Amino acid sequence: MSNNESQMNELEREGLTLLKAENDVEECKDATSWTMVTALEAVLESSRESKLRDEFWQSVEEPIDYLTEKLDMTRMQVLFLALLIENGEPLSLRKMGSYLNCTRLAMMVYSEELEDLIKKRWVVRRVTRDMGARFESYGVERGVVKAVQRNEKFVPKKIDGLTEQQFVDMVESYLDDSLHNSGIPFEYSEEWLGTLCEANPQIPLCQLALSLTDIHEMSLLMMMVYDYAQWADSDDEGLTLGTIDEYYPDDFECNFIRETLKDGTHILFMRGYIDFKCEDGMADNERYVLTDKAKEELLAEYKPSKARVKTPQRRNKNLKKHTSIKAKELFFNDAEQEQIERLTSLLSQENLPSIQQRLEEQGMRKGFACLFYGGPGTGKTETVLQIARKTGRDIMQIDIAGMKDKWVGESEKNIKAVFENYRKLCSNSEVMPILFFNEADAIINKRTENISHSVDKMDNAMQNIILQEIEDLEGILIATTNLTSNLDSAFERRFLFKVEFNKPSTDVKAKIWSSMLKNISDDDAHKLASEFDFSGGQIENIARKRTIDFILSGEFADLEAIEGYCRTELLENTKKCKPVVGFKA
Repeated sequence: MSNNESQMNELEREGLTLLKAENDVEECKDATSWTMVTALEAVLESSRESKLRDEFWQSVEEPIDYLTEKLDMTRMQVLFLALLIENGEPLSLRKMGSYLNCTRLAMMVYSEELEDLIKKRWVVRRVTRDMGARFESYGVERGVVKAVQRNEKFVPKKIDGLTEQQFVDMVESYLDDSLHNSGIPFEYSEEWLGTLCEANPQIPLCQLALSLTDIHEMSLLMMMVYDYAQWADSDDEGLTLGTIDEYYPDDFECNFIRETLKDGTHILFMRGYIDFKCEDGMADNERYVLTDKAKEELLAEYKPSKARVKTPQRRNKNLKKHTSIKAKELFFNDAEQEQIERLTSLLSQENLPSIQQRLEEQGMRKGFACLFYGGPGTGKTETVLQIARKTGRDIMQIDIAGMKDKWVGESEKNIKAVFENYRKLCSNSEVMPILFFNEADAIINKRTENISHSVDKMDNAMQNIILQEIEDLEGILIATTNLTSNLDSAFERRFLFKVEFNKPSTDVKAKIWSSMLKNISDDDAHKLASEFDFSGGQIENIARKRTIDFILSGEFADLEAIEGYCRTELLENTKKCKPVVGFKA
């Protein structure tokens, strides 16, 4: 038998097998032998563009009946579940309505059914961004998908009847995740904490929390417990006013909480459960700890785990968690794309350790110093963020321009502290973080040869320290700059990777236009890319203007209006008519 005949027979066998499998599925469905997966898929496929008409519900009567009985849900809740599982990420009502060809208002009719799924803890609330706007969204709870795959009804994690240890461990685990997840607004965390307290009225801590009349007061108590759980008996224990400012809204109730905390008249102060943090005999009225009374009365059976105590670096305001970085599609010219992909691969957790080991074995420096340079709006900063997200590395970001004034008088001390803090962060992190110097023009330009001012002397001292620190670097440093014409040659030699970010080509700009303005045609995107020499940052400005107008008017701007946005984006248009000063001749 020839090779061709053998291959044909193999293809025929595969085709027969596939056909038989499809027939088996149809026979199963005819016999109403549904599984959750096949039933949800049948409902989902028929629902597209259905407008939820009666004909749609009639067409999926069998799988819907199977699922409503199996899951103890309404038919609309079943459809919500199918949409959320299929998407894999949180969906807004508008997005779900778009799939069904329904308006957002039509979807809001079913809001109570979604709320019921949230109460049953099948669905969680989130926030997503779409075309620059924020929307309340919904996603499935952890474990739902696995249960559906096993053809089992999902059973939410038990939250009632907990011991003190289980309760605080659950609070700590939840807040540790939610406070670093930008998709979970703090108000949703407060709602969850309230539900958890209501489910455990037998716990003294919950009894106190439920006695507080305001949800912000309740969550503040839980934040104090969370801080104690992570930092008990360490110098870093103490909830700061800065942390409260970060998460609590700027409104009357929360501002009242802030004021009563600062002057020690808050209800938790008055009842002896919290106090000011004392250091070197001085009370800090912007930092608060649980008192011994609170630990004895409210947490008598709870023991903080020393294994969870992290380093003081967690309070570093410059530290950005990689988990908080939202995925964003970036478009580059071919040359930049190739370099960025290569650098991302080198910095991955799989490759970097072995590369550094080999470099060290050969007596070479193992630090990775990278320079991203190019015009404003070409994507340098966002590229650093996306590399960090993809490689699972946190970012210690230093804004050089913003810090330079603070360095006057103590420049050497402070710049050394930056690198010292980074080394400590590396030694206390499972995954090596990235030290990020954003807009580093001020420190990598050519050093002054004829020093005549104290400021010049300070700049040179700073640069010499940074040069030596890069030489000794064992971690990852990425610097961005808009200017390279004045780059000091000593810095140029120390950057192992140098990536130039040019303005995008017309084809790349067209892709950016399409990604930013989802519903424009390819021809319109290419027309805008050809007519306007914009960077990615400028295109994003246009997208934001269009979104704002959509929020105000409910209608998306057409191509003519978009071109109007583009013309106003060009500053030079505002300079064509200059006012005349003096008299005309």
